[in-house]
Amino acid sequence: MGNQVELKQGAAAQAQTQAQTQKQMQTRSRARFNIRWTPILFLLPSIIVFFVFKYYLILDAVYISLFNYDIVSPPGKFVGLGNYFEFLKSETFWVAMKNTFIFFLLSVAIVFWVPIVQALFLSQVKRFNGFYRVLYQIPGVLPVVAGVLLWKWMYNPDRGLFNYLLAKIGLGPYGWLNDLHMTKFAIVLPGFFTGGGIGVLLYYAAIKSISAELFEAAKIDGCGPWHRMKIIILPNIKFVILIQFVGFMSGVLLSFDNIFVMTQGGPADASLVVALMIQRTAFVQSRFGISAALSFFMFIVIAVLTVLQFRLQREDD
Repeated sequence: MGNQVELKQGAAAQAQTQAQTQKQMQTRSRARFNIRWTPILFLLPSIIVFFVFKYYLILDAVYISLFNYDIVSPPGKFVGLGNYFEFLKSETFWVAMKNTFIFFLLSVAIVFWVPIVQALFLSQVKRFNGFYRVLYQIPGVLPVVAGVLLWKWMYNPDRGLFNYLLAKIGLGPYGWLNDLHMTKFAIVLPGFFTGGGIGVLLYYAAIKSISAELFEAAKIDGCGPWHRMKIIILPNIKFVILIQFVGFMSGVLLSFDNIFVMTQGGPADASLVVALMIQRTAFVQSRFGISAALSFFMFIVIAVLTVLQFRLQREDD
């Protein structure tokens, strides 16, 4: 009799345990599919705009690149990959590609590291720190074209500020934007002086997020400023540098406005880049199919370089 009671109690306990387990699984299942719609509704407009003005345009460019596009009666004659083969055979395209990567290397050497240095100095400033941070953002308020036009005036070989100042010490005059060997450097140089921007704040925030105890320990061990930067700061802001580099790379490889305003690709195509070639092909020659093919080709190039950069970073980690 006692055994039967124990068996019933055991069966009841087991059934209760199974019921609790099933209830917990149902609760977890509901929690898993319990979507919070409020943040999604707030994000939805930006997501729609992003897809319409980013991915749709990319897909549309791919579609147009397969045709000898006729703007009067679109899409025109289907040519498949003919547009891609045509610009790959063009000598002008390879000149533009070479110039684009030369601009990229010059920009990395002259411009990319400037916000990092500015953030390092800013992190050491105790008084009026907020004031200096605001000062670094003011150049970003100035329209890009206005700043470029100002620099173009300073580069003027006859009435420009640079040649005027250099003449005072017996140098010049120099044809800053007219010299085949100097024009690329002259176009990149403004970035060194304007520097700053939002990048300074990103690097500054990353530096300030590093534990102060690490710096104190390094000082006790006798590490100087240079050594602290090498073993503490740079390793801890490495990911921010990577993200900034990817954006910087895309911006330089697709740079257009400063080159168009300063030289329009001259002299003798010395500053012709792929973005400017895309503009010429589309709006000067009205060859929209080849222009779309060039655009998609540059998208692939930048995407491949970005993936390689992230993979190299992962291997280092």
